[in-house]
Amino acid sequence: MYLSLAAVLLGAVLATSASANPWESVETPSSQASASIGTYTNGCLSGAEAMPLRGEGFQLVRTGRGRRYAHPATIEFLKDFSSSVARNNLGRLQIGDMSMARGGPFRYGHRSHQTGLDIDIWYSQDWRAAERPLTAWERDNISAVPLADERDHRLIEKNWNDQVPRILRLASEDDRVARIFVHPTIKRKLCNISGDDNQWLRKIRPWWGHNYHFHVRLACPQGEKNCKPQHPVRNDPCGSDLDWWFSDEFYAMLSGTAPKPDKPKKKPKPMPRQCEQVLTAP
Repeated sequence: MYLSLAAVLLGAVLATSASANPWESVETPSSQASASIGTYTNGCLSGAEAMPLRGEGFQLVRTGRGRRYAHPATIEFLKDFSSSVARNNLGRLQIGDMSMARGGPFRYGHRSHQTGLDIDIWYSQDWRAAERPLTAWERDNISAVPLADERDHRLIEKNWNDQVPRILRLASEDDRVARIFVHPTIKRKLCNISGDDNQWLRKIRPWWGHNYHFHVRLACPQGEKNCKPQHPVRNDPCGSDLDWWFSDEFYAMLSGTAPKPDKPKKKPKPMPRQCEQVLTAP
């Protein structure tokens, strides 16, 4: 009975309509052992933990979305990373979306963040978050400050903060981190100011959006066989591949004027079978 119900619910998740998402309706983690299952864009999370609202070097924001859950290894990383930020006098991080209580796909906002290994961290640091705990209203209503114009690919110089590259370097040099996604303009800025000391930029990848936050993606926790990793990054830290993000081809895609390839739509991949049990577990 439970498997049949799960199959129906999982089918609804994959529907293209904006109907209710069963993964969003489950508000508590499963009582199973902690595990990241599947891929970052097609998976789930068992035995999740909730990140504390505030601690040394961090404050959560946008908690009303119910996206403050992660794999215990991610919680450990965030506490270590935030403490390092605090010890280096780099402020207090504002941590946004992680995963839902049982991972799985979001109805809006992300394709990834499904296995408890992805974290969004704002570049800006609100003074209220540094001096005292935020109220529930403040957590959901303070605004992030963008460092780049999302469409023009222009750095907003007045918003640039010299703490940003130091914070990003701390994260990038942590062996637990697989990738960090930033706006292409921010990656170019980092390359320009780093010169030959740029090996730490290898994991920092340009990607759509990410003009007001950076996205940290952790590697699969050691020993978890059902977690599917990405290939390690092996490119030149500041190579010519960055130029594509400033090409006419990319701007045409960004503006919606690029010709659309005539390809049949691919059917969504089924979620890992273990996710059926995660969704319906106590």
